[in-house]
Amino acid sequence: MAKLKKKLQKKIPWVLTKSAGGHKRPVRVVVVGDIILDEYLDGMVNRISPEAPVPVHHVKKANHTAGGAANVARNIKLAGGDVALLSVCGTDEAANTLKKILEGDGIDTSHILSVSDRPTVRKTRVSANHHQIVRIDWENVQPIEQREQDELLGILKNMEFDALIMSDYGKGCFTSQFLANLIEIARSRKIPTVVDPKGKDYSRYAGAYLITPNLKEACEAVGIDPSDPPPELLNTLTGEELGRRLLNTYNIQNVLVTMGAKGMVLTPGIEKGTSGKSIHLPAQAREVFDVSGAGDTVVAIMALGLGAKADFETAMEFANMAAGLVVEKWGTQPIRLEELEDALETQINGKKDSLEKGFSTQPKIVNLELLNDLVGKKIDRTQRVVFTNGCFDILHAGHVTYLETSKNLGDVLVVAVNSDASVRRLKGPTRPIIPLEQRMRLVAALECVDYVVSFDEDTPDDVIKKLIPDVLVKGADWDKSKIVGADTVLAAGGRVETIALVPGVSTTEIAKKVTKTGG
Repeated sequence: MAKLKKKLQKKIPWVLTKSAGGHKRPVRVVVVGDIILDEYLDGMVNRISPEAPVPVHHVKKANHTAGGAANVARNIKLAGGDVALLSVCGTDEAANTLKKILEGDGIDTSHILSVSDRPTVRKTRVSANHHQIVRIDWENVQPIEQREQDELLGILKNMEFDALIMSDYGKGCFTSQFLANLIEIARSRKIPTVVDPKGKDYSRYAGAYLITPNLKEACEAVGIDPSDPPPELLNTLTGEELGRRLLNTYNIQNVLVTMGAKGMVLTPGIEKGTSGKSIHLPAQAREVFDVSGAGDTVVAIMALGLGAKADFETAMEFANMAAGLVVEKWGTQPIRLEELEDALETQINGKKDSLEKGFSTQPKIVNLELLNDLVGKKIDRTQRVVFTNGCFDILHAGHVTYLETSKNLGDVLVVAVNSDASVRRLKGPTRPIIPLEQRMRLVAALECVDYVVSFDEDTPDDVIKKLIPDVLVKGADWDKSKIVGADTVLAAGGRVETIALVPGVSTTEIAKKVTKTGG
């Protein structure tokens, strides 16, 4: 670990490391592959159709996000890299929506070719009361035309880049010859190619520098049924064994097998100057909520690391760290640079993970943007998010009872804390007694609290509108009709609860007693 810490050098290797005309720039990765629009329709089912014996789904909310190669591109951009996305889409509304999502993250969509004879791949997930009941796929799986392949190859040849990703979702973007041409362009420049594979025949990826199958995909590629492996393989079927089999079967230079809770294993080919020894890293997730998109994150971060000339161990450490963070979120979501920086700082300083070891509160204290990533959009959630807020100036037993009761109303408790300026406006110039950073740390130290965020306004209305919690909680001294954010939560199908306060315990009374005793 000491050796690894020295390699990391307290910085992300792909951020502002490449020279361009005497100026530094981020590592630039080209992503080629199938782009997908993920659509979520959340609502209610409360009757059977009079037309047929089927449930009637009343849509309450629609949400869209980027999937496939588009999600890989978002991971690269939001993790601090530079990205160019090359793909094909339709001329439909789904394409427009997907491009708006990408452009919102500052990703150039001018290299996504629009064709009229194929729809943009769209996966529509219909859920009732946040439980998925059906998925509808809109796609026309056929190889892209030769003219489109030639145009994409021409774009790539005129680009400067440090790594190339082929994100294969089996939707027709890749023919064997197109893959071979892409890999050859990168190899001729000695640029690493990273493939997120699909299907059982990996010979189509011949010459690739690295492939990143998950355990199931790796098994299928070597002819093993992952649900029923041969008895003689039960004790030997490891990531290293699978990697070795893939190397021996296909003309691929290196294999990284991701194995979920078992971590990841890289099996390198025996090249000049290498021993071919495998590298195994255990999983870093504290609690897995959703593995959607974790593979996209791994391939993106591996490419960024390799593009920055990092060795496999360093690139894997970052990819493993990033994967551990994204599976704690709901839905398909990218990793962000600030999340990696926080996790790296924790690792470098030897701080123990707060949820795993119980000693550091820092990972619970987040900004609003990161909070939204961690808990996910309301339509994507599988767990109930409870929200409450307060000044929490001099944390006392009444606060603890209140927060413990709040947590029992759902699965994840988010606490918003007034900033120092906000407290002064509400309580007067002598407050707060305890500054914001310390108040947030004290609240985060409570086991019942999952995330703490601050706000500078007089009320948490903006936070509530962006978070859309499932349950909004305030003290019983509040009239429900006057609770800030109640209208937002109720309109989204959530509920508002009030909790009885512990009598005779308040920050104001404690402060008065301290003043009287001269404490």
